[in-house]
Amino acid sequence: MLRCTSGEIATKNTKRHKKGGLLALYLCASLCFSWPSPPLVFGQGSEPIRLTTDGLLKQRPVWSPDGKSLLFTRHQGATIFLYVLTPENKIERRLTANTYPEFDAVFSPDGKRIAFSYDKASPNQGDIDVNSCLADGTEIKIVAGTEGKLSHEEWPSWSPDGEWIAYSSTKDDNQEIYISKSDGSEKKRLTSDPAIDAHPAWSPDGKKIAFSTSRWGDLELAVMNADGSELVRLTKSPGMDDYPCWSPAGKRLAFTSNRDGNLEIYTIDPDGQNPRNETSNPAIDNFASWTKDGRLTFVSNREDGFDVYVAKPR
Repeated sequence: MLRCTSGEIATKNTKRHKKGGLLALYLCASLCFSWPSPPLVFGQGSEPIRLTTDGLLKQRPVWSPDGKSLLFTRHQGATIFLYVLTPENKIERRLTANTYPEFDAVFSPDGKRIAFSYDKASPNQGDIDVNSCLADGTEIKIVAGTEGKLSHEEWPSWSPDGEWIAYSSTKDDNQEIYISKSDGSEKKRLTSDPAIDAHPAWSPDGKKIAFSTSRWGDLELAVMNADGSELVRLTKSPGMDDYPCWSPAGKRLAFTSNRDGNLEIYTIDPDGQNPRNETSNPAIDNFASWTKDGRLTFVSNREDGFDVYVAKPR
C-alpha cells in the first residue's frame, strides 16, 4: 500500500470512504509524488495536449457524447466540485450549485443527463449517493442512496441504451456492484463476494461490465455479463489495476496500474491479453477515459500540478 504523508484532501477522502471506497488510495498516490518529467511522446511522434492548466488535483475526466465538452472533478482547498470545460473556446463552468462534495460524473449516452456521486452531510460522516441532473446542472434527482442506514453509492456508469446505471454500493455492508434503472427503480445486485468490487464500466455493446476487485488479493480487473453472470478475471499483475474504461469500439480497455512501480495508463484487449503501457512516464498518470475518436484522456502531474491531457494511444 502507498503511504501518504501529506495532503488534507487524501485524509478527508480516507475518512469518507472508510466503508470500502478505493478512491482515497489513488488520491493519496497522486498527492505524495511530484516528479518533473519531459513531455510524453505518444506513438507517431504526437505529443499529448494539455487541456487544463491550473494544476489543481482532478479526477475522472470524461467527454460528452458529441465530443464538445469535458466533464471532470476538481479539488480546490476543502471543496470537491464538478466542472464542464468546452476546449474549443476554453470556457469553463461549475456543473451545479451544490455546496457539498460532488465527483466522478459521467454523461448519459444521449448527452442529456449526467450521473454523479454526491457526498451529502450526515450526523457522523459523509453519506454518498448517486444522483443525476440535466446537462446544464439542473433538475437533480437521486438514483441510488441510503436505504435505512448509512451507505456509499459511487462511480456511476450508464448502459449504452441509457436505461440503466451501474455503480458500487455498501448498502449490504460489503462494497458490491449494483445496477438500477436511470430513474432509480428496479435495483439489482450483480456481485456477492467478501472482497471489494468497485468502479464498474459498461461495454459499448451493453453485454459486459468490467470492474476492479480485490478478490484475488490486490486490485485486479474482472469482467462479467451485464446480469452478473460468468465473471472472468482479466488482469494478473504484481501491482494494482483499477478504473477500467472501454474504448468506443469496445476493442480495448484502458485502466490505471502501478505494476511497474508507478501509476501509468495501460490498455488491454477485452479478454485481458496484450497489455500495453500507454504513458511510460515518471509522472503520475491516472483516471483514463476515451474521446469519441479513440484518443486517451487522463490526469497527470507531468507539468506543474495535476491537469487533464489527451493523446493518441500507442
